[in-house]
Amino acid sequence: MAYVFKKKNPRTGRNYPEWRFRFKDVSGKWIQGVGWADKQKTLDHARSVEAERRAIRKGEKEAPPSYLLNRNKPISEVIADYLAWGRTQGGRHGRPWDVQNARLKEIGLEWWLKELGLTVLADIDLFRTEKALQALAASGLAPKTLALRVESLRSLCCWSVKRGLLAENPLRGLSRFDTKPKEPHRSLSDEEVAALLNNASPAHRLWYETGLQTGFRLNELRCIRVKDLDPFGPSIQLAADFSKDRKDHRQFITKELSNKLAQLAAGRDADDRLLGIPKGPDPAAYIAKDFRAANITIVTDEGKASWHSLRKVFINNVIKSGADLKTVMELARHSSATMSMDEAKPELLRKAVAAAADTVNQAVAASACGTGVARQVVGIKNNPASACGVEVKMELVCMGDTGFEPVTLSLSS
Repeated sequence: MAYVFKKKNPRTGRNYPEWRFRFKDVSGKWIQGVGWADKQKTLDHARSVEAERRAIRKGEKEAPPSYLLNRNKPISEVIADYLAWGRTQGGRHGRPWDVQNARLKEIGLEWWLKELGLTVLADIDLFRTEKALQALAASGLAPKTLALRVESLRSLCCWSVKRGLLAENPLRGLSRFDTKPKEPHRSLSDEEVAALLNNASPAHRLWYETGLQTGFRLNELRCIRVKDLDPFGPSIQLAADFSKDRKDHRQFITKELSNKLAQLAAGRDADDRLLGIPKGPDPAAYIAKDFRAANITIVTDEGKASWHSLRKVFINNVIKSGADLKTVMELARHSSATMSMDEAKPELLRKAVAAAADTVNQAVAASACGTGVARQVVGIKNNPASACGVEVKMELVCMGDTGFEPVTLSLSS
């Protein structure tokens, strides 16, 4: 049976003004809470809660959804649980987040807590979120930065919905930002690749050769360890912890590149970084200097030349080799065919347009003949006259609706 009581404040020694209640549920567990300064109101509330719990236990009443039970849970506790889950198994294929991703999530959520004044999950509001993002956009932040900022809050909401902490995602109607770069990465021509390799130092040249022959991204190149090189394959093993898709990959390489990397790895520990590409404040600074030394224009109408350009060259060369689509996707480590297909080159587009125009012109020329059959020249093979160096041809000429002109022979030596 429910009852109410008073509790003393340890600092003043006096009773708190609010009455507290306690009752025992069907399982025998004591449940208590804080009521009001009105004793009877607190007691009535305690008895109603006790009766509701009893009815739920007996199956006479449906249990409330979990999000109602957790709606007053402090959002700081929810965020702590979310970050702990992410650092344990929040990444792809059940792997933990990488250190940088975990830090970005934490910074983003701290900013949202302060910006929106959040105390519980129910405080997350679409309208206020959009207003905060509009203010950020007005301050000059790039769309990619805005997308990363909102992603931390959006992912928290999705995680909370799956665990019954929210009835629905409050940011479901939030529009996405256009994160397409203004200057996309472009591929390099064969002449530019040759100039880059010829003007780079021996250490840098080996970096670029590895990127051109594996398609590895900059951070993936940095993380290759000595033990990842298999000189007998020859191949390079890319661990899932360092790959973008969080999967283990084995990339085949040429024997020539394998020998160069083996010389670089000689006498070093198995866990040492193989290439030794440094982590500077601007990763593009190393290759940009070599671009300038090779007289390569960094920014053109097709985009900008960067580390990622080496990966584009690799994928384009695999496509040019005649490899099937599955092979291209496997070597590029792409999950969809559209990611493996690069943008068409202007010269290829012009060639295709010219071919399409030729097809139209041929159709117009054919339509000039009433029967749709144009002049044909048929070579006569295995003719004795051809053995004497004379080619015998016969022409079948269309004469419109009247039929065909008799066969005529023409000799040419």
